[in-house]
Amino acid sequence: MTLHRALILSVFTILILSGCQGTGAMVNFDPQTIPHNPKVAEPSHDDTLRISVSPFTDSRGHQNKIGTRTHFWGGTTNFNAWNGQIGEGMANLAVDYLTQRKWQAALGAEGNLSDVTLSGKVLTLEGHAKSGFGFTDIEVSMKVHFEAKNTSDGSTVRTILGANGTDTVFFFSPKDMQQLTNETAKELFDQLFGDLTVKDRAFHLRSTMQ
Repeated sequence: MTLHRALILSVFTILILSGCQGTGAMVNFDPQTIPHNPKVAEPSHDDTLRISVSPFTDSRGHQNKIGTRTHFWGGTTNFNAWNGQIGEGMANLAVDYLTQRKWQAALGAEGNLSDVTLSGKVLTLEGHAKSGFGFTDIEVSMKVHFEAKNTSDGSTVRTILGANGTDTVFFFSPKDMQQLTNETAKELFDQLFGDLTVKDRAFHLRSTMQ
């Protein structure tokens, strides 16, 4: 191989590893719950409890995107989720998570004969990627203020939970960001429903019960 051909191959390899310069384009994600593994034991729960999930409120400061990929050669690619309908997307994610785990859950407005109305306020939902020579670091963070209003006694359970995920890949694909977002969302809901317990057809936080 001549020196000239070696230099061309080196430049071509760098372009493959690092990706082209970002154009500022938007990539949209549709985060979904990770399929439940029936072999993994789930905490027992009252599967007759009826849960209504209301659309979440998006209270983030910047609602036009969830994050950015910074390219090695310069420029950026922007990320968004659920076509910007973050509140509706998080509510759908909660319903999918619950129904996979045999809870009775559906989207609906408060007061529709449900035992519990679950809602949330999205405080943080971010996904960023930074590409270097032969690698891309990915990070996702979520923080949600959850509320569960109990019909039986009129009480309300409130908690703020957060989850973070990181990954490093050699060849970056938008699917890597979506997968990490899925895993982070699952961790967030695992925290919530790991701390919630049912008593007298109402949700209570284990962490605050004596």
